[in-house]
Amino acid sequence: MFILNQNLPKYLAVAEWIKQNIYNHTFKAGEKLISENQLCEKFSISRQTARQAISVLEKEGLILKKQGSGTYVSQIFSEAKTISKNIGLVTTNLDDYIFPAIISGVEKVLSSNGYNTTLRLTRNRINNEREQLLSLLKSDIDGLIVEGTKSALPNPNLDIYRQFADRGIPVVFINNYYSSLNCNFVVVDDEKGGRLATRYLIEQGHQKITGIFKYDDIQGNLRYKGFLTEMYDQNLSVDESTIIWYSTENAEQQFSIENLPTLLKKLDQSTAIVCYNDQIAMKLMQLLSNSELSVPEDLSLVSFDNSSLSQIGTISLTSVTHPGKELGRLAAESILMMIENPDYEIKYVYEPELIVRQSVKKL
Repeated sequence: MFILNQNLPKYLAVAEWIKQNIYNHTFKAGEKLISENQLCEKFSISRQTARQAISVLEKEGLILKKQGSGTYVSQIFSEAKTISKNIGLVTTNLDDYIFPAIISGVEKVLSSNGYNTTLRLTRNRINNEREQLLSLLKSDIDGLIVEGTKSALPNPNLDIYRQFADRGIPVVFINNYYSSLNCNFVVVDDEKGGRLATRYLIEQGHQKITGIFKYDDIQGNLRYKGFLTEMYDQNLSVDESTIIWYSTENAEQQFSIENLPTLLKKLDQSTAIVCYNDQIAMKLMQLLSNSELSVPEDLSLVSFDNSSLSQIGTISLTSVTHPGKELGRLAAESILMMIENPDYEIKYVYEPELIVRQSVKKL
């Protein structure tokens, strides 16, 4: 009797056991898979549970059913892995913000080393992430650079990331990573960034400071932690009822003209705001133009990423830096090192800086 993973539903635990045997070539490519009857006997499970487990593997492309013949391990699992010169790159967004710079940094390194980039987009949605990861598992890639989706929330796709590791395909996370995975990453110290932003506001005489943070990404959580820690270290209180939290799904509604009265009510007693990023800071400035408040006369703003957006308005934004192209370059160089040397590890944290501009008023 084999012991299954007790933390998973029984059919998923059985599927996981089969996967491990495929990855270590106990069940070899092109060979017939263990039968449903054998699974039932080995694990004391029902036929329905065995069928569910096999169905999971079929959807993920690990096995193939042949009419009148049986179920076989997919031929993508060959004993010798060949170099395809393709690297998968998965990001949450692709717009005019920091992502083009990151992608440019990645592609410059990869192309100069003869590699192609396979770009995929998740829109920061879990289902999209699963779909894109499964697609890349079935394709011929040598490595994966990925920005995690909803990195602050429990993620049901960790099993797929583990499949990349089981197949010897290196993965490097950028901007964030899942703490429950023992993974390689290139990120920014967002907690320190939160402290830098808050400390500067305090140094300029502000004490009634609030924040706008994104709760479904770890960056937002860490920036909030830095903000809170700095406030407490400076013996200043924080009215948590004034903190504005938003997610991928409700951002548009939160920062709409219709919701402006609610936002103004929350900001009524504050003189300064730590904004999750430059995009949110710009949206807030546009909304405030429909009220009697203005930046920085009535409200001072500090944001994150030091993107091109920080300098396009009539009031330029004081903003915490993001390495952009440099982050992409280091991630790409690291994935190539990992392909050459499977024991190579990268756990790099960039030190942020604060770029002071016009959006903060000295009290």
